[in-house]
Amino acid sequence: MIKNILLILLCLFFFPTNRLQAQFVLNYNAEANVITGNGDYTPFYLMNNRAGLISFSPNNGYLRAGISKDVEKNKRFSYGFALDIVGAYSNPIPAYIQQLYGELKYRCLGISIGSKEEYSLIEDRSLSSGSMVWSGNSRPIPQVWIGIPHFTEVPGTKGWMQLKGGISYGAFTDNRYQKKHKIPGGRYSENVLYHRKNLLLRFGKQTSFYGIIGIDMAAQFGGTVYNSDPYFPVMKFEHNLKAFLKVLVPSSGGSNIIDQVNIVGNHLGSYLMEFGYNKNLYSIRAYYEHYYDDHSGMIFKNKFDGLWGIEFRSKAKKYLTGFVFEVINSTHQSGPFLWDKTDMIPIQVSDGDNYYAHAAYNGWTHAGHTMGTPFISSPGYNRDHFLGFTNNRSRAFHTGIDGYITPKISYRILAGHQRGWGTPNIPFKHIAHQFSGLAEARYSPTRLHGWEFLLSAAFDKGTLFDDNWGVQFGIRKNGILFRK
Repeated sequence: MIKNILLILLCLFFFPTNRLQAQFVLNYNAEANVITGNGDYTPFYLMNNRAGLISFSPNNGYLRAGISKDVEKNKRFSYGFALDIVGAYSNPIPAYIQQLYGELKYRCLGISIGSKEEYSLIEDRSLSSGSMVWSGNSRPIPQVWIGIPHFTEVPGTKGWMQLKGGISYGAFTDNRYQKKHKIPGGRYSENVLYHRKNLLLRFGKQTSFYGIIGIDMAAQFGGTVYNSDPYFPVMKFEHNLKAFLKVLVPSSGGSNIIDQVNIVGNHLGSYLMEFGYNKNLYSIRAYYEHYYDDHSGMIFKNKFDGLWGIEFRSKAKKYLTGFVFEVINSTHQSGPFLWDKTDMIPIQVSDGDNYYAHAAYNGWTHAGHTMGTPFISSPGYNRDHFLGFTNNRSRAFHTGIDGYITPKISYRILAGHQRGWGTPNIPFKHIAHQFSGLAEARYSPTRLHGWEFLLSAAFDKGTLFDDNWGVQFGIRKNGILFRK
């Protein structure tokens, strides 16, 4: 069925090409980055929300090069692709393909196949701490995505209602990482699959007051989990067509007892809400993301767990062009206790949501990095090499500003404070805390077109990741390799 759908979409894309004209522009980019510092880890803001490029080790670096063709949004039919290769040192993987994808667009529809970097749906990529479902904190997942990539007017609404969204299936690529970094005899998984779907509705004109509501849902399913538990040393989860359908419409089933008692896969998601005002020279907005990890969170039993944010953006190159302030909370989790009813005690208590974790899988993580908000600590911080989550009850305050010192020099400042209580099942003996900060400057000389020079300094201080500091030096060059 999936092959037939793809074939139909490809036919729709390619049939009109003889009537359309487009410009072919092949871009290139190359960059080198070096981070040096001291402490047990790379500072929080130097490493997180960097698509998994930066190692946890405090002294690391990478070389990166790629070519790409962008989809032309103003064309009825267009296509794009990219190849992005990374060579790194002091990194679990010394060389890898970061991005490799092809994408097609016909009218408002789009399809993307391959591994492509993604970031938050509504949060600002540069200043925000990132979405709680997918923030761009980890390496991209190779997948097949079909949907409407940009807000598109709903017919008959005269521009007052737009929508975007999509559905994707993919596969995790961290089999080797888990085998290498697991605790001796500890749990790890292989060949786990990925699913995500989201839909956003926008109400209002482009240059006026507007509102956005939406939902973002994701899951991991299938694969094999190897466990030290003598009762379940190996757990195999189905990845047939039925499993694909049961994860699309969450329902129970399958041959594994975990999928039979609950639902197929490890599900999570967020309700999204945003209100804003757009003018020609500036915009201001407020947004809220209500996170849930199971049914109790979907019906708001986890109270106000999620992310609140406000943002100001100026379109002029001034001293202050952007400001973001966010509050992230994951401490309630529908209460402290979880109990599945039995014949002896027929009471169901759906508390202790244990965000990002799962009864079988190591949880919402890819190659050691949390895929959602980095304020739920990534398993790569675990000193005992446990691949699961040890701190998912967190409360954090985050702020970011950016602007221009001169027309050629831009800056960015990030700062955040977080407190951690451990997990509902294994709380910390003492509340952990951490303050993190980053100051960054970018220089783009006019005479050296396409060149950019980066200097960043960051630090951590506290008991969650201990004290770390680091300095990053970077050089980047991008331009047009070929045009026709």
